[in-house]
Amino acid sequence: MPPRPAPVLPAPVLPAASAAFGLAFLAAALLINPGLVNSPLPDGPGMTIDESFNILQGIQLAHALEQHGPLLCTPTIANTVFKTPEDLPDHPPLGRLLIGLAHETTAWLIPGAETAVCNVAAARLGSCFAFALNAALLCGYSLRRYGPAAAFAAAAIFIGSPQLIGHARLAALETTVNLAWTAAILPLLAWWSGTRPPSTCRTLLSGAAFGLLLLAKVQAILLPPVLLVWALLRFRRDSLLPLLLWSATAALVFFAAWPWLWQDTTARILQYLGRTTDRIPLYCWYLGERWLDREVPWHYPFVLLTCTLPAAVVIGLGLRARAGMPTADELLLLMISLFPVLVFALPGVPVYDGNRLFLICFPGLILLAAGGWRNLARHPVAKTALILLPLPWTMQPFAINQYGILCGGNAGAAAIGLEAGYWADALNGKFWTQIPENSSLLVAPVSHQFQLSVLQTMVPVIQQRNIRLKPWLYEESKEPLPCRLLLIHRLADLRPELSHDPPDSPAAVTVTSGGTVLARIVDLQQTPE
Repeated sequence: MPPRPAPVLPAPVLPAASAAFGLAFLAAALLINPGLVNSPLPDGPGMTIDESFNILQGIQLAHALEQHGPLLCTPTIANTVFKTPEDLPDHPPLGRLLIGLAHETTAWLIPGAETAVCNVAAARLGSCFAFALNAALLCGYSLRRYGPAAAFAAAAIFIGSPQLIGHARLAALETTVNLAWTAAILPLLAWWSGTRPPSTCRTLLSGAAFGLLLLAKVQAILLPPVLLVWALLRFRRDSLLPLLLWSATAALVFFAAWPWLWQDTTARILQYLGRTTDRIPLYCWYLGERWLDREVPWHYPFVLLTCTLPAAVVIGLGLRARAGMPTADELLLLMISLFPVLVFALPGVPVYDGNRLFLICFPGLILLAAGGWRNLARHPVAKTALILLPLPWTMQPFAINQYGILCGGNAGAAAIGLEAGYWADALNGKFWTQIPENSSLLVAPVSHQFQLSVLQTMVPVIQQRNIRLKPWLYEESKEPLPCRLLLIHRLADLRPELSHDPPDSPAAVTVTSGGTVLARIVDLQQTPE
């Protein structure tokens, strides 16, 4: 294995990282409008069910922090705040706190949501901030490691990744998880890839960064096995103390920053971990078939990762492979980036919602790709291509549903039987303005009991137009026919006979992305066979 080269220090990191931050934030924040009333903001993705939980829980955390300040981390106050019936400890607090703080600090700046229970667009700025900070970290690290051209490539590829920027426009946890993942692995690449173990100070800092990852989401548990194997193989017995300090520091940060764990600690940790396995089963649409999440074929994560990688990542990885053997830090980065995919390929491990669970692979692969672009990205033509070519796929409301070049885009993904969209984000402001006022719509499929009530209470344009939504119960429906039916093309839950328009009743409204139907409204004359 080639030795790791000395860091490249051609220019100050802060200006480049700041530029990456600003551009990433602007690109994401331009499309956060879920359906505001009379808003100058362009239409973004529609409201999704996960966002409702994250926003309301985040607002509660932000209010508690505002009311109690540092006293929130005292046993008496923490026991009061985290024992309320409204507290939902299904995820650690970091991502939701960021969403809640964004809502509380920016809601007054974004008009058009006065009648809704919260300002979804404002909450989405929390994800935009995390996305921008992640771009800055990748740019800064690439600048020190590979030089200015690679730093430019890292920022451009990251911002130009449809799946990443699409998630950044939702008040979802994935973007904060990606940020925490990047913040946790960069110290490992810098300090754990040399010929000697890291110093005590660097070990403690690495552990603190991993503690923040633990506070983001349960995917954090995918990092320790890789580091354990790497450190034992590289440093032998000298790795034992650093590994112990790293783990202890992370555990301390995780425990100290999540006061919900302070009461009945063992039972609550088991409860938290149990929620990841003991939950309602979900279904996937894969290769034209419906699969239970625990029964999806082993190759599902490999195919989904391949089909959603941006072209620039594929090219960069090819260029880096052609350049020679990976250095020590690159090998560690490759192991960290691919291990989650291997885990989700194991039989019986639940996997669902496209690449959502292993989206953490993207930052590391982008870093490796940036190393491959370090020479080519010096040319103005290459730089222009990295910026401009992704724009049709990233600067539109449904970027999260875009597939990559390796499967032929959305048309190719549809041809091989991949999911059209799992977030139901097609129901945005532009969609609702095409529905006549005072309309009643039957909706199918309804993925959650609160899905329709969330839309009616959190999307202002639905309230303004007085649109009423009811779940369609298929054969058991008591609604008189004919009626208007809203069909959400989450194919894993949509009945096959409803995926195409009947010959005598074309869709009244259709939302597409890359030629793939995401949602449509049909006039139902009779219940389909």
